[in-house]
Amino acid sequence: MSTGNIDAQALQQLKDAALWFIIISLLGDIGIFYSLGAIISIVGLILLFVMGIPKLRTAFQSFASTGKDVGYGFTGLKILPIAIIVEFVGGLLAVIGFLLATTSSGFVSPTGVGAGLAVAIAGGVIVVIGGIIVVIGGILAFIAGLLIGITLYRLGSFYNNDLFKIGGILEIIPVISFIGWILVYVSIDEIVRRLMGMFVPYGGAPAQPYGPAPGQAPQQYPPQPYQPYPSSQPYGQPMINVYQMGAGVIRPNGEAKFTLYSSGSISIVSATLENTTYTSNMVTPSTLNPGNNDVTVMFPSPSGLMPGGNYNIVLTLSNGQNIKVMVTYQS
Repeated sequence: MSTGNIDAQALQQLKDAALWFIIISLLGDIGIFYSLGAIISIVGLILLFVMGIPKLRTAFQSFASTGKDVGYGFTGLKILPIAIIVEFVGGLLAVIGFLLATTSSGFVSPTGVGAGLAVAIAGGVIVVIGGIIVVIGGILAFIAGLLIGITLYRLGSFYNNDLFKIGGILEIIPVISFIGWILVYVSIDEIVRRLMGMFVPYGGAPAQPYGPAPGQAPQQYPPQPYQPYPSSQPYGQPMINVYQMGAGVIRPNGEAKFTLYSSGSISIVSATLENTTYTSNMVTPSTLNPGNNDVTVMFPSPSGLMPGGNYNIVLTLSNGQNIKVMVTYQS
């Protein structure tokens, strides 16, 4: 499976996990204020262990397979179950201590001196210990959420999606973490659509551009199903997977910079700024090596580009593949 396929799959897995975390977070918040909070919280915990954590771990594993740094996310997922268990133990001790303290009047020693005071003191001590353990569990849970939130923010930065990044920040904050997961959930479709638009089938119709050329009405193309690279591969040519990592930039002097992942060595023959007459073979490096490659293309100074606008560059590779990358115009 190509890196592009894995990215799209990982994002869909994250979207699925985000949906479960929305439900789990809402159940946790309702459990705080509702009279049947204990039952609702237990349901939320079951969903967390059975659905939420496993699905989020699967998504992170898929992201990791494409070289993305999700180590904090894995650490957060390891800490989160421990935090839940610690909180549960602390809460259980606090309840036991409270029951001992409130029922201590029924304890009487054989010597006639009531043991209720001693039991009440013991119950109070247990309540305090339980409370301290609950606080420790809460701190661990916050750290877990912080690490997961940092990972989500980094993914949002990688895909150049502000909504995704905001979701990663809000996920860290207790009580409103469900809002963060909602933002992550709704932002994924746009990212997947953008990723699918980065590929141009060999000899086929181009994917719909991100925006019309200056002075032109938006062009409409028939929908193109996403296909892996074999569909864009000329017959008899070696198969090389090439995929854009993150988003690139193009500047007023015509300099375009972006990062490409390549599964093998292959040369870039030419680059064309889509919907314009700008074409260049001044590409550095001209040959991609396996792994990530920081690529610079020098076009003639472009005119008519809108600051902050997204534009497509179509790269023609030495084996005939056409790869589309996205760049943002920065004035």
